[in-house]
Amino acid sequence: MRDLFILEENNVILYDDVSLSQLQENLSNSKGLFWLDLDQITDEDTTFLEEFKEIGAHPSSIKACREISTRSCSTVFQHHIFMVFNIQENLNSPPIKLGIFLAPNYLITIHPTPLDILQEVKSQIQQDPHLMRSTDLTIALIMEAICDHQDSLVSELTAETTKTEQVTNAQWIYDMQCQLISMVHQVKPQSEIVNSLYTGKNLSLQSEAVIQLQEVFYQFRNMVEILTRQWEMLNNASATVRSNRLEGIEGATKRLTVLIGALLPLILISTIINLDQLLWAKLLNLDLLAIGFLVVLLVGIIFILTSRKNINN
Repeated sequence: MRDLFILEENNVILYDDVSLSQLQENLSNSKGLFWLDLDQITDEDTTFLEEFKEIGAHPSSIKACREISTRSCSTVFQHHIFMVFNIQENLNSPPIKLGIFLAPNYLITIHPTPLDILQEVKSQIQQDPHLMRSTDLTIALIMEAICDHQDSLVSELTAETTKTEQVTNAQWIYDMQCQLISMVHQVKPQSEIVNSLYTGKNLSLQSEAVIQLQEVFYQFRNMVEILTRQWEMLNNASATVRSNRLEGIEGATKRLTVLIGALLPLILISTIINLDQLLWAKLLNLDLLAIGFLVVLLVGIIFILTSRKNINN
């Protein structure tokens, strides 16, 4: 699906779900800046973005938008900046890739599934066309929307990590740490990309856009600090849980050793006393007793080794 916003004489014209032929015609006849939002990019869209003279997107950029595993990044080309963001809409869903082409006279966003964040920005622009008077203000608006959404997810995640009733559950601690690190890997590159937008010399930004982007950067950086502190807190809790479990295993090991030490002399004494009365039946009983003892000993050793391995992991 293709949504096209064109700024004409301070008015924003929206072409909702425009066809490719209409898109080419509208852009060819327009002299104003535009925002093209592509949902589920097609091969025809790819050809258009590469061949349309005003855009001239590099094939590697289009490929990055269509690949699944592309990391967040920012690349400067001669006439535009290309960026990739990975945005998580909720904690239980995988991130959605957002590719962005930013130039002084156009903005292109590409994503594989609908993004509520972009829909919110579109609604704001429809209500106030003045927000799209330049592409740098539009991208600042998008960055602000992404940041606010990520901030709510970080708050939700950190609230989960403060559930004190779970701090003795090693698996829960590990799972939460993985979520925290995953969120850091999303937010930190986003903060770096935003910082590069207003500190670089590739775009001539309006002061209003610079202020917005600076605020977004500091908010992103604050998220990273919060997530890192929560991870360190859980790391300390994990070390405590492992230490307590190790103490428990060592106590069980000592008790098992005492039991084995008590049984071994009894078996030896019984064997010596009955040495002169060996019959096949008694010998069989002693063999069974010895086998039982060895089984108990083997189970105890396996239990100890397995427990230590689990703790170390």
